[in-house]
Amino acid sequence: MKNWTKGGRRLMAGLLTGTLLIGLSGCQKEPEPVIEPEPVDGEGTNKTDYNAPKEIASKDITLFSTSFFQANRWTSSKSHDFEFQIRPDESGALTASEEISGVRVPADETLLHAVQEIIDKYDLVKKNGVYEVNYSLSPEYQKCTLTADYASGETLRFTDLNDPYAQWSEEIYDIFSKWFQEKGNDSLLPEKETSPVTRIGFTYDRDFMEYDYSVVHVSEENAVDGDRYPLMLTVYDWKEEKSVSSDYRKVPEDFYERITEILFKYDPVTKYDFSSYSHKNDNYSNHDDGYFGWGITPAEEEPDEEGEGVELYLEYEDGKHINIETRKRSELDGMKPLIEELAEYYSSLFE
Repeated sequence: MKNWTKGGRRLMAGLLTGTLLIGLSGCQKEPEPVIEPEPVDGEGTNKTDYNAPKEIASKDITLFSTSFFQANRWTSSKSHDFEFQIRPDESGALTASEEISGVRVPADETLLHAVQEIIDKYDLVKKNGVYEVNYSLSPEYQKCTLTADYASGETLRFTDLNDPYAQWSEEIYDIFSKWFQEKGNDSLLPEKETSPVTRIGFTYDRDFMEYDYSVVHVSEENAVDGDRYPLMLTVYDWKEEKSVSSDYRKVPEDFYERITEILFKYDPVTKYDFSSYSHKNDNYSNHDDGYFGWGITPAEEEPDEEGEGVELYLEYEDGKHINIETRKRSELDGMKPLIEELAEYYSSLFE
């Protein structure tokens, strides 16, 4: 992933303004197009309408459009630029689209309501009327846009300097990419990791009991059926602060194949890559704090659980590796299906 420079980011976070054309569909009359000012190299353009309403009563979006650059989200083609729309198509059927890639899927009120929740959550109506662009900045900072038309006739429209780390645009992407995926199109997501797993360390704590599975190197006299790299299970009691047992098994021939199949279903790599940025700390510290994309996006520190946790270290044949270590409740709840499936498979090898 690109390491996008954040210098000057906070200086550009002010609320300024503009408008973006959104066409009406169906039996409604097409409005006259809004002509944006010609960009001027080396200069900023500010055409803010400071009288634009900063409150919108309606929650019923009829048309929606937004465009932005998001540093912490990208597609299978490595693009960080997005143009999302929700509008009726030529036949009048409500459709969600990503205009850069050209992908389209059916939409309904559920998606519109999810978008409205983001508008409310981040109080985006306060940007209504803002128009500011600056084409002398790096492309990821030049501008972002958002338009929402409501059943009441009210409108929310702004064109602002883009914040490539904005949480609202990250969550808009998450909503659309999940919607497209549920409709059978995952092109808005990075390609899933398909390379075989070549190394894994798996440890989980439950009720103060730790179960640690790993492939270890043993001496020739301790080899298991001649295998000096057996699978080891150690059990430790944290309440009694003592080791309970250690056991060894020969690694099955299809061990890494089975592990790869289990992991592929849960796509831990995309979650890992998408979760490193901390909006709370304004840096890439989420993994250090125990957040890996399975639970909440923390607004404040979530306490560690006592007697519960998971560690998962993975290396793939193509060189990719991830290291998860967490005791956060929301992360453990999100990872529960994966943890249980891995634990069940490992346990079957020691029966």
